[in-house]
Amino acid sequence: MTELSWGILLAAYIFVGGMAGGAFMIAALADLFGKEKYRELSKSGTYVSIISILVGLVLLVLDLGRFEVDPLGILNAFRHFPTSMMTVGTWIISALTIVALMTALMWIFEGLTIARKLLGIVGFILGGSTTAYTGLLLAFARGRPFWTSPFLPWTFIVSGALTGLAMSLLLIPVITLFVPRFSPDFKTLVNDKQRFANVLITSQRYVFIMIIIELGLVLIEILTGHFGALLNLGGLSILFFIYVTLGLLLPLAVAYFMQKTEYISVVMQARISMISFVLILVGGFLLRYVILTAGQLIL
Repeated sequence: MTELSWGILLAAYIFVGGMAGGAFMIAALADLFGKEKYRELSKSGTYVSIISILVGLVLLVLDLGRFEVDPLGILNAFRHFPTSMMTVGTWIISALTIVALMTALMWIFEGLTIARKLLGIVGFILGGSTTAYTGLLLAFARGRPFWTSPFLPWTFIVSGALTGLAMSLLLIPVITLFVPRFSPDFKTLVNDKQRFANVLITSQRYVFIMIIIELGLVLIEILTGHFGALLNLGGLSILFFIYVTLGLLLPLAVAYFMQKTEYISVVMQARISMISFVLILVGGFLLRYVILTAGQLIL
């Protein structure tokens, strides 16, 4: 039996890394083009990006803890630019961390709007690069043809944006419930049920588009043979099926029916959306875990 060098911790690291980049992309777009209508989403996306980066760092340290690693040797991750994909990714994520922290401070202290939007443009590029890196990291792994598909980084980019949007919207009522003083405007938005419903409905339109794109990429991967082998891997095939059905198809149906607002109360819109966002997050993690594991099994 093939021994797996990379397991659930690295899958979780790749997942939160993609979500960090995707969340900041969403935050930047909401700030640049939302005309203050989606400021809460932009703030939440910025916070999600920072939290995800920190969680990813903890996961990476825990994963490295399985091996005998020189703590100072970790600094080598910065030394081999641009010849090492790991080094490239380290610099990109570090830059995104700085931009996200500066943006969060500007949101907290409500100042320097122009500077914040300029940072948003830089952060959008860094966020997209971060989500792509999580796929390119696997693509550059030697001797693993399963990961060499040119569509894999694009799949991770779309999935990162999708999970980033889902987590950003989930964080708003969570902060409102547990730490309302941290961001009073989150509480104001959630208490204004109609306005919150409008934000959710608008977001679901983009969820619908992104899921369609991700399904298209997955279908291409299957038809070109890269994902075809997943259908014959027993338990891994079941996880892949769960990812497609619960992580994509069911949220897709929710996103479609959320547009039929005359049949759904505003309270029910919020509840259904929250469940849908959780399923998107579960699906996003399963996608990374299945791809990471399959690449080590399929030679």
